[in-house]
Parts: sequence; structure tokens; C-alpha cells
Amino acid sequence: MLMYGWMVWVEHAPERYDWAVKVMTFGRIDRMKDDIAEHIQAGDKVLDIGCGTGTLALRCIKKGAEVTGLDASDFMLKEAARRAAESNVSDKLALIRDSVTQLKKHRDQLADDSFDVVTATMALGEFPQEYLEYIIKDCRNILKPGGKILIGDECWPRNIVIRTIYRMLMTVFWIPQFLLLRRPLFPIRDLHAIIQNAGFEVTGSKVYRGTSFRLVYGVKPPEKTPAREPAMTVQQATGQAGEA
Repeated sequence: MLMYGWMVWVEHAPERYDWAVKVMTFGRIDRMKDDIAEHIQAGDKVLDIGCGTGTLALRCIKKGAEVTGLDASDFMLKEAARRAAESNVSDKLALIRDSVTQLKKHRDQLADDSFDVVTATMALGEFPQEYLEYIIKDCRNILKPGGKILIGDECWPRNIVIRTIYRMLMTVFWIPQFLLLRRPLFPIRDLHAIIQNAGFEVTGSKVYRGTSFRLVYGVKPPEKTPAREPAMTVQQATGQAGEA
């Protein structure tokens, strides 16, 4: 919640956004994006939810991926397009302006079983639990069987001491944050379970020391093929023919 308030406040100045977020997180967001990029392979088709200024998208493109970035902010998308042009990779980056809750509106670009990887960093915490479940299930539909989902976000700490401290900080900052942003923001409760309940196999997670940030990895299980009946032997086939 604390991180989201800061991010929403500075997102109208995208040229300063990445610097501000880096300062606020002591560089841990960059570390998270580096960790996500390590899972990207050449030829991957990646959907980056809440792509912002394109910092993760460009990391994925450097790994040889083609990226579709989705963000609700026109300011952010213009900055992402500018950076892609500066890096001469505009042909590798497609951009969609919309909310992540509207993925089904873009089936021409986000067809079922068409992406290898879905990523998101600090993009989902502003949504209530029921929206998150809906969003992650949509992501599952978009992924190919065996495709990966990598979600990094601000989550409720599991350690009881850290969680207590975090709750106290939330209490202090909730009112000024709401007055500033005109909306409540909350950390995600049990991101691991949300991803698992959407039909993914959770394969790992990482906590970033000194923060409430957690990165969770999941895989869409391969489609199960119906069991084939064993072929009849010559003797069985001959026997059936004789009975007829």
C-alpha cells in the first residue's frame, strides 16, 4: 500500500517516475525486474501488465522476446514508446492502453493460448481480491499450455513481527494517502494462493529483504490428452470378425 501511494502520485511525470520508484524502493524494483527477465528466453511472446515506462519490457526484448505492454496511463505508454524508439526496438514492442480488467476486449491482440509469458510488477495491488482472481484467470487463458506467469507485487508480510510493523505503518499513512489519491490501496493477501487457485502450478517465490515485495512464479499446466485405448491385436480382431 505504501509503495502504491507513491507510485500513483508520481506516475503523471513519467520522465521522473523510474527515478522516484528506485529511490523509494532502494533499487529493489530493478532487482525484481532483473529476476523476471532471467526467466525470458529468445523467441518468447510476453504480455507485460502495467508496463509503465517500459523498463521491464525493454529487459525482455534484450533477451530476444517480443513484448505487448498494457497500461491504463497514456503518459506511461508514450514514455515507453519513446524509450523503445531510442533503443531501436519499436518493432518488438506493441502497446495497448487499457485496464488489466479489460483483457477480453483485446482478443485480436491477446488471443487465447497465444503468449509464452505474462509478467506484472507493482500493477495489481490496487485491485480487490475478486478482481485479482478474475484477472489471473484471464492471464491463464491467454497463456499457451506450459506458459509462465511472473507476478511481483506488494504483499502482506508472512512474518508476524514484520506484519505487525507494516500494519502500524498502514494505519499512519492510510488517511493522508486516501486524501491524496482519493482511493484506498491495500497489499495483496496470499498472492501464492490467488495464482494457484487460477489454475497455475506455483513453481517458486522470492521475498525482497526489508520490503513487503514478493515475486511469485507459476506455470500453466500442459493440456491433458485423452487416454487412447490400446490397439487390438490381430488375434482379437480376427476373433471379433469370427463372432460376427
